[in-house]
Amino acid sequence: MRRTVIALLAGCLLAVTACSTGGSSTSSAPTASEADVVAWMDKVCGAVDGTVKSLSDEPPIDMSDPSKLKTGMSEWLGTKVAAADRSISDLKGLENGPHPRSKELATAAQEGMGQIKVLLADTKSKLDSATDETQAVTAFTEMASKAGELEKAGADVQRKFDETGLATAARKASGCQGLQASRPTS
Repeated sequence: MRRTVIALLAGCLLAVTACSTGGSSTSSAPTASEADVVAWMDKVCGAVDGTVKSLSDEPPIDMSDPSKLKTGMSEWLGTKVAAADRSISDLKGLENGPHPRSKELATAAQEGMGQIKVLLADTKSKLDSATDETQAVTAFTEMASKAGELEKAGADVQRKFDETGLATAARKASGCQGLQASRPTS
């Protein structure tokens, strides 16, 4: 189950970054060169890369000691929340990109990353306050059950991504290609 939850979160995160090969290739009339837009898009995907990599590792699970299990999972979630915070901060710094709709896309990606951060932080909080193994398992089960909400958030960002006309730039940005290559297979 843990690999499924991790793969699901990473998959949702990739959708939120909107760095896919799908979508519209129509573009608004850019005010910057295509190379500038591709370089900026590379930074957008790079801003999310740390969180994607962070979610790809497995939490330390010591089933022989419930307190170690809880502590390890809490620490693991804490590092994921910190990674999401860094991604959000980096995306905020990219709002004034070279494309006329840079802020729109960066803001949408921040909101999607924010939803992931809230889910992880809420799960950590519930885990930290759990008084027994059942409550700890329930916290993770609830996190997994909210995957549909993250998928919807990812679809909303993808729609915004398509509307901004940045699909072509994403396909050309090496950082976005790297994210696409790291997409988990279920």
